[in-house]
Amino acid sequence: MAKDLLLEIGTEELPASFIEPALEFMKGWMVDKFKELRLSHGDLQVFGTPRRLAVEVHDIQEKLPDTVQTKVGPPKKIAFDDQGRPTQAAIGFAKSLGVSMDDISFTETEKGTYLCFTQNLPGKKTEEVLGGVIGEMIPSIPFKKTMRWSNPGVRFARPVHWILALFGSDIVEVRFGNIISGNKTRGNRFMEPGPFDVPEPSKYETLLEGKYVIPDIEKRKDIIKRGLQEGSRQLDAYVEEKDLLEEVTQLVEYPYTIIAEFENRFLRLPKEVLVTVMKHHQRFFPVYEDKTKTRLRPYFLSVCNIKPRRPELVKEGNERVLKARLEDASYFFDEDLKVPLEEYAQRLKGVIFHKDLGTSFEKVERFRSIALYLADFLAPDYKDKIDLTARLSKADLNSLMVQEFPELQGIMGKEYALQQGYDPEVATAIYEHYLPLFAGDTLPSTIIGDIVGIADRIDTICGCFSVGMIPTGTSDPYALRRQAIAILNILLDKGYRISLPELVVQSLTFLSDKLRRPGVDVQKDILEFFRSRLVYILQSKGIAGDIIEAVLGTGFDDPLDTLNRAKAISSVRQENWFDSICIASKRVENILKKKAGEISTEVSEELLRQEQEKNLYNSMVQIHSEFQKHAERADYEKALRLLSTLKDPIDSFFDDVLVMTDHEATRRNRLALLKELSELFGRIAKFSYINTPV
Repeated sequence: MAKDLLLEIGTEELPASFIEPALEFMKGWMVDKFKELRLSHGDLQVFGTPRRLAVEVHDIQEKLPDTVQTKVGPPKKIAFDDQGRPTQAAIGFAKSLGVSMDDISFTETEKGTYLCFTQNLPGKKTEEVLGGVIGEMIPSIPFKKTMRWSNPGVRFARPVHWILALFGSDIVEVRFGNIISGNKTRGNRFMEPGPFDVPEPSKYETLLEGKYVIPDIEKRKDIIKRGLQEGSRQLDAYVEEKDLLEEVTQLVEYPYTIIAEFENRFLRLPKEVLVTVMKHHQRFFPVYEDKTKTRLRPYFLSVCNIKPRRPELVKEGNERVLKARLEDASYFFDEDLKVPLEEYAQRLKGVIFHKDLGTSFEKVERFRSIALYLADFLAPDYKDKIDLTARLSKADLNSLMVQEFPELQGIMGKEYALQQGYDPEVATAIYEHYLPLFAGDTLPSTIIGDIVGIADRIDTICGCFSVGMIPTGTSDPYALRRQAIAILNILLDKGYRISLPELVVQSLTFLSDKLRRPGVDVQKDILEFFRSRLVYILQSKGIAGDIIEAVLGTGFDDPLDTLNRAKAISSVRQENWFDSICIASKRVENILKKKAGEISTEVSEELLRQEQEKNLYNSMVQIHSEFQKHAERADYEKALRLLSTLKDPIDSFFDDVLVMTDHEATRRNRLALLKELSELFGRIAKFSYINTPV
């Protein structure tokens, strides 16, 4: 008969972000262990709240399957003498197993005939192994951080107070430090805090719900969604769920939604300030006039962890807390507006960016110079605005508002710039130079924000590499990987043609007094760092790995050019001439590698003896000018189609021309011809890196 298994780990309040990853691990652990034990089971269900992590496995068989065990002994030729009598090796093998020679048989292996003993082992009772499976799993659950408490010798995300472990109605014995498993759990901390029995796994969810705990995450989420929808209906307004819903679901065990309000006078504050205070600091849901989210209404929705007897008291408490925070924000806003942004920018001289990289003011001056360098060839008409934006871009870091709410950096810079009469394009770019903030985030809307953002990020990357702060493994405190990807995404999505090596050199020039090792080595490491990020981006765009290696094989000086070459190759790869070009490229490179020292500087037409080599040379000359025009315009598909016209001349050359002839001048000339062909291919890619049919 099959039984259900229930495990619940009861803790102090867990961080919201810890819960779902832990449950995924627990579920996977159970599946893997049961597979290893060949233990059949039904569906798995996980439950999670701030105070509990639980997994229920349905229909587990009560007994592990029987197994057949075979132990192999010595070879037959050693186990028996010439008269067929067992030797000491055979007798010792049987004795070690506690059986007689009559129980020993033979097995055929690759090495010959060996003695063996086969026995049927009855499967253990499932309850005998479950304690070990669970006991091994609990300390293995991965968390970002763990802690110690009064329970000696163990660590967990938060102190563990109880373990509920049942197999059917029987308690599974599990020990975690000084916690011993039982059949008890606990209800809502505020409404039904006492322990109570769970007679069997099937009763677990229903009993908890009766004690004001909704253990099913999706069910709890649906309750919150319905509460928010009802609140927005009553207010005839719009409440956005997606940003906070997941987190709030993991902050409560028994959700109850309350409509509250704040004073109209606070609506004078920038919308972002109000939203930040409500969402990020109080976990309240802001209320908008409509789905455009352009204007707020003086209401908010809160989700509490109890079913209050007097909801109006909870409402008043939430309103008091929010009012205090908004009073602070109003004060910061008014005081900040008394200080010109230019003055705040000057105050950065007293703020250390990094002990080895100087003050924030020094950093601004560095990337301001880089921004002007980029403006010279990307946006000369915007040079003054780019200069002003860079100069003011970090000014709000010294403001009272940003010091209290760091997540508003850039947002307040934009708001204060508008309030103080700066050009709206400059104000917008002050905020947008931080974009994108994360993968998939929007990019700056103007070239001013693009250029200042690139300059800021390249200074951070080059600065960190200059002083040895290179990302390793999961350690990347300055988010350099994200910053490099942001630079590349801006270049690729906006179509900016720049030389990445030149940009790095320019940035390192302003860091010359900070370098701890030769600048050439630093530059090499930075470009390799960008190369890895570019590979990732090209893969995400669906470019095949061998094509990526092929285009990077000829360099990635200009990332946009690299992308264009990769796209063009991808588009023509399936055409019938393409593989022969790749195969020819491999042959050419193999020959040139072996005879690099014999290659002349250029081809001499007078030394072209055979018709096939003349034909190849003339075909190359014929397409060269047009090929270069297409390449310069980044119209690589047309350039590739020109290369396709060389297929027959190349095939004829390799069929009928002996490159490594004994005549030295002819040999050198043919090698020079192949070198020119290789350089023509190399303008687009290292075609030899592309996989072709054997």
